[in-house]
Amino acid sequence: MRFGLGPIGLENISRADLLALATAATEASFDSIWMAEARDAGAGGALGAAALVAQRTPIRIGASVEVGLYHPLYLAEDIAVADLATGGRIEVLLRLPKPDASQRYGTRMDRVGVREHLSVLAAALGGAHLSFKGSRLRIPAGLDANQPAPKRLAVNPGPAQPAVPVWVELQDEWIADVATRLGFGLAVSWSSGLRPPAAVGRWPVVVLCGEDVPAAALLEAAGEGSAYFLVKAATPESAAAAGRRLAGPLRMPDFPDWVHA
Repeated sequence: MRFGLGPIGLENISRADLLALATAATEASFDSIWMAEARDAGAGGALGAAALVAQRTPIRIGASVEVGLYHPLYLAEDIAVADLATGGRIEVLLRLPKPDASQRYGTRMDRVGVREHLSVLAAALGGAHLSFKGSRLRIPAGLDANQPAPKRLAVNPGPAQPAVPVWVELQDEWIADVATRLGFGLAVSWSSGLRPPAAVGRWPVVVLCGEDVPAAALLEAAGEGSAYFLVKAATPESAAAAGRRLAGPLRMPDFPDWVHA
């Protein structure tokens, strides 16, 4: 059972406050701390923020990014660089952008767009030498202005980890088929009585939780399986409180309460 702090929105937080939360997450025994970008609100750079925070904390670093707002090869390069900068500690949550943001960036993230972007991203992060011809994406592009050009492209340098942990937020049911077929994990939002979907390969389901979710409810949701809970906290004090409330019960559920206290 794992639990992380966040994702922390980058719209209205200073560098000092972000680093303070990272320190609090480490001291509170969280397994990871996560940042979330919102490009439609002018707050990108979650992978860059993750690389910054990694210099101050030894735990794993997560970045919640919007897929489809720029080319998936560029996103794969950004993930690879962030993984190298964090010493192989990066984790990634992919979210679909809001329709107005997608239109502003000139992309269509319908089923075809999502499938092509995720397919290219999965192959690029896996080290493939890519030649991809879809209805929206073509790699290499084959433009006359780029000739002569190689027939295949690859991300170089690649990520530090043999397999970067990547999850896709389950914003629509059809996304699950696309994500699991490509080997990505699934992420869902917490709700009372939730029964998360099964793990995909090595990746347990990520559950996005609010601040006050109780440990007993999370354990009941996980059942006999594994899960990765991301718990929000706005301040170092609330992060410390969440750690005290969750770390013991989640990691040692059969121990008596006096041990956790």
